[in-house]
Amino acid sequence: SRVKAIAECAHEIGRKPVLLGRSMERYSSAAEQLKLVAFPESLSMFGNRRTVDRTLRRIMKTGKDKFLPIVTGHQGESGAILTRIVMGDTPYKMEKGDKILFSAKVIPNPMNYGQRYLVEARAKMAGVRIFDELHVSGHAYKEDHYEFLHLLNPQHVIPSHGDIGMTGGYARFAEEIGYTLGNDLHILRNGGRLLIT
Repeated sequence: SRVKAIAECAHEIGRKPVLLGRSMERYSSAAEQLKLVAFPESLSMFGNRRTVDRTLRRIMKTGKDKFLPIVTGHQGESGAILTRIVMGDTPYKMEKGDKILFSAKVIPNPMNYGQRYLVEARAKMAGVRIFDELHVSGHAYKEDHYEFLHLLNPQHVIPSHGDIGMTGGYARFAEEIGYTLGNDLHILRNGGRLLIT
């Protein structure tokens, strides 16, 4: 939903939204094929390194003001499009006054914090303005989770990717729709294991 909102915003301000990056293309095209999202017709997406670089070259030649690149790399991962751009490894050149908007928080991990710091520092050295944590919500609402669980009808629910408050909240929600803690609903610590027979 976040990528769709950004793409629609780009379309509304007269810029062509361009999704760049292997995972961005993979997940966005899968969502589109499954009819989970309908992107503006003006949107294009590229994941292959050669086509990404060709697109970035075209953006530089045509004019940055005509496009809104939506790229991978908010964690500062090496090889991600944003990292490659700020490190000067693409035809796209960062300039004073360019803007980077991060719509997701860094996943709390020392490596991620370090990588993200390097990307931001490098971008700021080029005079780029950083807008951080413009995170409305990329996560589904309760009703979406309700629909999701009814669609999948899993034999077991194991909330993950959150602290105990988040996983506990999800467990309470799962109990509301019929799952039983310790039977078909399980809460584990990060790295914990569960044997399901």
